[in-house]
Amino acid sequence: MKRVFRPQADPLPASGRGYRHVCPHCAQPLTLHDLRDGDQGYWCHGCGCGHRAGDPPPQALRPLPQAG
Repeated sequence: MKRVFRPQADPLPASGRGYRHVCPHCAQPLTLHDLRDGDQGYWCHGCGCGHRAGDPPPQALRPLPQAG
């Protein structure tokens, strides 16, 4: 049996390439850290909040400016 965790259309891109991770609250860049359970997560030092790298909120991904 396959469970659907996101019943609506997935708002996240198929890849993180071309995006930067920013805090959804203050828009500051996030830093990547290794977690104790072996996963990775992004952390905002200004707000003191974060999310797992594999499950970012849609507001945390911002497109990188195009190199010209």
